[in-house]
Amino acid sequence: MSTSQSASPSSGLVRVPLLAIALVAFAGFALDSFAVLGHPVPGWDVSTERAVQQVGWGPLTAVFAGADWFEGLKQVAAAVIGLLLVAVLNRRGFFLMAWGALSGGAFTLIEMFAHRPRPDAALVHVIRHTSGWSFPSGHVIFFTWFLAYLLLILGRPHLPRPAFIAGWVLIGLVLAVVMVGRVYTGEHWPSDVAAGLLLGGAWTLLGLSIRPLSDPVLNA
Repeated sequence: MSTSQSASPSSGLVRVPLLAIALVAFAGFALDSFAVLGHPVPGWDVSTERAVQQVGWGPLTAVFAGADWFEGLKQVAAAVIGLLLVAVLNRRGFFLMAWGALSGGAFTLIEMFAHRPRPDAALVHVIRHTSGWSFPSGHVIFFTWFLAYLLLILGRPHLPRPAFIAGWVLIGLVLAVVMVGRVYTGEHWPSDVAAGLLLGGAWTLLGLSIRPLSDPVLNA
């Protein structure tokens, strides 16, 4: 093998910069988890949630309700539809999309281990009482990997650069609305949605850092 070949940017099993960022995000998630397990309801969680709920969000409250509705089996169905679309439209990205779907299993295990109750109606306004545990936010995890991977796998090969960048901005706005909505409705504490973003981002970046998963998409 020549020197130029051995120094190829596609060599190695991982993209080190993406892996490093993923590990930082995992570390942030671990710190958040440690804080939550040590203090089930930190004072800043209560004060932040109350502050969010005191804002007049206007028409966004309907969007919050829509995001709230999109849970459980609806997310599973969306993941299956996403996998099918990728299999038909760009099958090179199928295994990366499947990696994203596996985050659901990781979320379930963490949720069962943490056993953090939903926000208490005696402390904050709870618009909708729901079952299940609070930590981390499954909504935020799902939207993070699902939207990012769909944009990369289905959008990147066809969108002009300005539209592709606009796609990332749109994803950021969607995540912000989902995070605020989960707190506003009293479904989660702020630390839950922060943990969801950190874990979802870490999972997404880890998949992109593993070359056998991401090279068929990023090098296409």
